[in-house]
Amino acid sequence: MSQFARLCFVAVLALPVAACGTSAANTADSQGEAFKRISAADLNSKLAAKAPIFVFDDNGDERYAQGHVPTAKHLKVDEVTAAALPADKAAMLVFYCAGEKCSACHHAAEAAIELGYSNVWIMPEGIKGWEAQHLPVE
Repeated sequence: MSQFARLCFVAVLALPVAACGTSAANTADSQGEAFKRISAADLNSKLAAKAPIFVFDDNGDERYAQGHVPTAKHLKVDEVTAAALPADKAAMLVFYCAGEKCSACHHAAEAAIELGYSNVWIMPEGIKGWEAQHLPVE
């Protein structure tokens, strides 16, 4: 086997090993996203500790009315503007939508980043994941 063939073989074997370390809990860097991710349980803990967090529910009116994460402000994706967000562009913003198959929170987070916000997170589990863990709703 030539030196080149051995290097190619080793490189191919290493690919799956490198991919094993990625998970949905990883930050933006591993996903190619500018925002970070937070689990429902971690968000609940931060809210219980009264951490300064701004939470935004990107679901429709009806779903928001059925129940939402405590303190969450209803904010549809097309309504993400500087006027709707806190003045402090370093504040922690968390966006969520229905669940892992929904991408509204991704789009809302991207809009916040485009407005200059630097501490932007999504809760990919959404309200479905929140409720499945029997976390409190308003």
